[in-house]
Amino acid sequence: MIQNPFTETWILLVLVYIIVTISLNLEAGFTGIPNFGKAVFVFMGAWAAQGIGIRLAAYLLEKTDPGLAAEALKHLQEIGIGTYKSLVQAAGDTDANRIVVTSYIYPYFQHHLALAALLFTAVLAIALALSAAMGLFASFAAVRLREEYLAILLLSFSELMVMVIFQQTTSLNGGPQGIWAMRFGSNGLRTALILAAVFAAITFLYAEKLANSPMGRAMRAVRDDEIAAGVYGRDVARIRLKVIMVSSMIAALAGLAFIQATPSTVSMGFDRVKWTFFPWAYLILGGMANNVGAVLGTVIFLILQRLVQLLPVYISGTSTTIMTIIPYLSNILVGVIIILVLYFRPQGILPEKPSKTVDFHRILVEEGE
Repeated sequence: MIQNPFTETWILLVLVYIIVTISLNLEAGFTGIPNFGKAVFVFMGAWAAQGIGIRLAAYLLEKTDPGLAAEALKHLQEIGIGTYKSLVQAAGDTDANRIVVTSYIYPYFQHHLALAALLFTAVLAIALALSAAMGLFASFAAVRLREEYLAILLLSFSELMVMVIFQQTTSLNGGPQGIWAMRFGSNGLRTALILAAVFAAITFLYAEKLANSPMGRAMRAVRDDEIAAGVYGRDVARIRLKVIMVSSMIAALAGLAFIQATPSTVSMGFDRVKWTFFPWAYLILGGMANNVGAVLGTVIFLILQRLVQLLPVYISGTSTTIMTIIPYLSNILVGVIIILVLYFRPQGILPEKPSKTVDFHRILVEEGE
């Protein structure tokens, strides 16, 4: 009997990628910013719960229940893992992290919901602030330059942060082994689904509202002709910075939700293929500067990728060569669909819609003419 291929984990991926793709659409689709460093901003949301959130949770536990914190440190010493001066230090160390988190921090916050809600609010604020600051820092130097320079800078910055600094620095995120993130529920996958669904709905509604606002029209003006936009008094660099910062904050929401289902993910899990190039493919398929298209492209692409991933289940017993190729078909599919879409329908499945403005007749009526 063949199991349902579209599991809760797959649904989570759909919701998370919808958030990322819409955030990319605000940059690339509406403003013409070629952000090829999306992965680092998604990772910032995850790191807020992983590198910072888990230490903050340990600090709160120490302050509210010193006896339990002392018991945890004593337990670590008894089993020979090490002697730690504080629970915060133990929570941030790769060797002790898993035991402290799963045996003490998770159970404690599951029984103290008010404290868990306070911690979640703090982690959410940290994720948004970190990603906005990271977006500002990464793009400030090149935001006034041509798009290709900004694209190269953002890609290089993302690779430097995710694959070098965080992956190789143990004190930040556990290095190659990683550390466990703060989980805000007894069932991590269900918590992730709820957060992702809420964040995706808010993101879509916000993006639609923004697209039909004066700011949205300014974004399109910068995309279509930045010189003309500047002549008409628009600060092109400021608009780009604002869009990058807001889009980075939205991408961080995806990382924060995703880390709830996989709390021990290392930074290398947020690589450029999955978290930068895949959203680009989804956006190109669905349609640039169309939020509904971004959602549609994401869903269609993930369905196709999922079916490709399940090919071994349906064609088991075939040659070794075919079975070896199958794991790479998902990435091949991305390239093939991008080429076909750009060749036959470059505007995507759903083309850009005209921006909504105030009805001219309504203006005349309000002015009494």
